[in-house]
Amino acid sequence: MSAPILHEKDQGTGSPVLVLLHYFAGSLRSWAHVAEDLSRAYRCLEIDLPGFGRSPPLPAFSVDAVGGMIMQHIAGRRLGSYVIVGHSMGGKLALACAADPPPGLAGVVLVAPSPPSPEPMAESERARLLATHGDRASAEQTLRTITRRPISAASADICIADNLMTSAEAWHWWLAQGSRETITAQAERVACPVLVMGGSEDPVISPAVITAEVMPRLAGASRVEIAGAGHLLPFEAAKEVADNIRIFVKERCPAATMRGTS
Repeated sequence: MSAPILHEKDQGTGSPVLVLLHYFAGSLRSWAHVAEDLSRAYRCLEIDLPGFGRSPPLPAFSVDAVGGMIMQHIAGRRLGSYVIVGHSMGGKLALACAADPPPGLAGVVLVAPSPPSPEPMAESERARLLATHGDRASAEQTLRTITRRPISAASADICIADNLMTSAEAWHWWLAQGSRETITAQAERVACPVLVMGGSEDPVISPAVITAEVMPRLAGASRVEIAGAGHLLPFEAAKEVADNIRIFVKERCPAATMRGTS
């Protein structure tokens, strides 16, 4: 059986290429504001992960299987130098990708990342989510719960629509299995520069979780905390996210930038 094709949006020019991986129950559309900003200087490749957005689900899901599909997609695009940027679920997948990447990986940016250890989640919340796939009221409740800064009505509509579009297979895999998987050994093999971003008021991946479960696994990683922001940083704090990615690429991945402009 041939592997499902990942739906993508490709915009901008420049190196390194920024490969953008979205959060659970999201899609590539969650990066719209960040990519609009960064595509003025860099090529941005936004991907719908398997079973999310417009990408079909996998026959069998695991963090390694999804990570392998992402790396197969990247290798097939022949990007040259690239930085993987992963939000929440996409952050855990980014670490799985970066452990044994094909040539060209210049850095990793983790935005409110699900940790390489099992993600802390109240079992009552896990049960609520597992029982309410495709339910609009539940999607609206989740959006209210995980944000702290206001987002536009248009952004809220995207969040709700993407939530409802998520395949049942991907939905149940992440909640029942993927979020619980341990990839700490892989995370500790990541050798490229890493930036970790989080919101000071994030109720999903709190600063304490980043301190205890993310930073100790990543030698030499830098960290930025965005004041007053919750979990949906690409919507709540798009400018700060874009600015910090830009600084990281210029300061921590200068060779990749120079190769792209020579």
